[in-house]
Amino acid sequence: MCGRGGHDFSWKEVHDYLDLPGEAPPGHFRRLNVAPSSRRGDGVDWTELPAVVAGDDGAPELVRMVWPLIPAWLKGELPKFSTANCRSEPNRAFSETVVKKPTFRTAWRRNQRCLVPFSWFYEWDQRSKPKQPWRVLPKTAPMLILAGLWDRTQAPGAEPFRSFTLVTTEPNRLLTDIGHHRAPVLLEPEAWQTWLTGPPEVAERLIGPPPDDSLRAHPVTVRVNNPGYQEDDLLEAS
Repeated sequence: MCGRGGHDFSWKEVHDYLDLPGEAPPGHFRRLNVAPSSRRGDGVDWTELPAVVAGDDGAPELVRMVWPLIPAWLKGELPKFSTANCRSEPNRAFSETVVKKPTFRTAWRRNQRCLVPFSWFYEWDQRSKPKQPWRVLPKTAPMLILAGLWDRTQAPGAEPFRSFTLVTTEPNRLLTDIGHHRAPVLLEPEAWQTWLTGPPEVAERLIGPPPDDSLRAHPVTVRVNNPGYQEDDLLEAS
């Protein structure tokens, strides 16, 4: 987790839920099977998603960012290794482990933290053959707000852009029950601003399993295994 998810909300819904300043841009995000950017032929199929960062004045700002994170030193090239997630380690401080990861440590040191909304994410039961996919949704909230780190990069002769990774941690009871060993860091409303602008030692305390009463899940069709599959039966319990 988390390498696949879904979006079904408007910019305004994100804007209003996060109580962001100013007016929301128009448009609706509806993509039922969202995967990180991937190579396709001689090019890249870029995945751009909404995210929230702290502006120059510290106020939250809604932007578009590429998934996964592309560190500045790659100069706009999609990594050949997975950067969709930044994994925390059990029984170890995140600040101690992230500095050993060149891909992510600059973002952490510079306090480049972000909020990433998802309508749901998918997980696969590692115990079954074939692995059974599950759709994991918020139990009551209108969307999930996940903790991320971001960086800025620039390809030669191109405009700079930002990209993000999702911070992952130990599973809660639900994810353990459906056979998965990781979870995204799910942020509650009172933690949003702290994650964006709080001191790193305070933000670090937010990294932990989702509350047991925050999520629900149901099995879905194995067609979700194909990142290009976007049909409505992905929303149905199988």
